[in-house]
Amino acid sequence: MVYVCEFEFYPSNGYIDAVPCGDWGEGTFGDDLIDAVESAADWLKETVDDHLMGLGDLPPMVFGHEPTHGGRVIAVAVSRELSDIAAMTAADAARALGVSDARVMQLVEAGLLDSWKDGGRRMVSKASVEARLECANMLQ
Repeated sequence: MVYVCEFEFYPSNGYIDAVPCGDWGEGTFGDDLIDAVESAADWLKETVDDHLMGLGDLPPMVFGHEPTHGGRVIAVAVSRELSDIAAMTAADAARALGVSDARVMQLVEAGLLDSWKDGGRRMVSKASVEARLECANMLQ
């Protein structure tokens, strides 16, 4: 599915801020307009992925916003499906983390791993497993 969000792009402190219009959240920035648009697309992709994994609802897509910071409004679109998210089974996540399947479910329930059901299988995002491994390595 294609998801579209309007962003206002405007200069701020030597960067170009990219603030989503409406109730989409805080936004991002870039070194120049092209970089800011690419950052906005990445931000939108991550926001949509969170929604697809069941981590929150997206605000409605509303168009026709006017700039509020003296910048210009540009619509940014991404095409995302749940199948676009790099994932592994919960059992594979347990092996990667060196923990039991039950511990993976505890981490999922605590919100420390991003997960969803795909038919009868529990899938875990590779990014959340990698983040958990990186966090564990930092603590060593």
